[in-house]
Amino acid sequence: MGHERVSSLPQKTQKWVDLVKKMRSMYADGIPVETVAAQTLQNVRRQYESLSRDDAVKTVFTFLVVFSHACRFDDPIGELKATGVSLPDEPTLLSIVKALRQQMPMDKAASEYGQLALAAAADALGKWYKDNATKQLPLFKPTSEFLESWRRLGTGSGFCELSRLFFGRLTERYLNYFLDRVASAIFPSLQQRNQFQHDVKSHVDDVSKHAFETAKITQSFAAGWFNAHARDHVLGEREVEGFLAIAFGKLRDELRREEEGK
Repeated sequence: MGHERVSSLPQKTQKWVDLVKKMRSMYADGIPVETVAAQTLQNVRRQYESLSRDDAVKTVFTFLVVFSHACRFDDPIGELKATGVSLPDEPTLLSIVKALRQQMPMDKAASEYGQLALAAAADALGKWYKDNATKQLPLFKPTSEFLESWRRLGTGSGFCELSRLFFGRLTERYLNYFLDRVASAIFPSLQQRNQFQHDVKSHVDDVSKHAFETAKITQSFAAGWFNAHARDHVLGEREVEGFLAIAFGKLRDELRREEEGK
């Protein structure tokens, strides 16, 4: 796979259990905070056992790889068109996200996995562009200079940043998804469940940061993998699934370490 070993495990600003403890509703009598936190991590970890084989996730990540590959060329729109991805001559961030959605079959896009993966990829593209634009260009107004801001995405370092953003956004969504379900099953009253949902929203930035820090473990091999497998040719489904299997495996290991309090 051409990846490098991680010299050190991701450093977290705060542990997941400590983040969950900050939510006021968790101080209600009889609420097992540690159990809620651990069960959430366990559920995400189990979910990640099969996501590398999910068609929706593979479609979304393939688009990110194909788009990154095309950004290496003088005519990225032509390169994308050759792979079945259509963009207008003067694309915007909105048209790129639209092209992403068009790659997803309607039944997959409507699925739970599909919606989470699409949202994570769209967020990752928007964040990468915001962080790397050579100058402030309109996000939704067509301009011939727009694609110039994406050139660095065609490098190993650019792709590994986008990859980490995607896995971070996806992990953020699954943490919130399972935290809500685990906690809601424990709270005895509707009022407590509503208060908990309010608490989760008030800590959305903390959850996002924790997920991004967790996803750092995927960054160590993404650049090498891209340079070795995706920089100079368009990938097949098997290669993408192989990358995803390693990435989700690393994320599961990291979630397990945190679940065990390490």
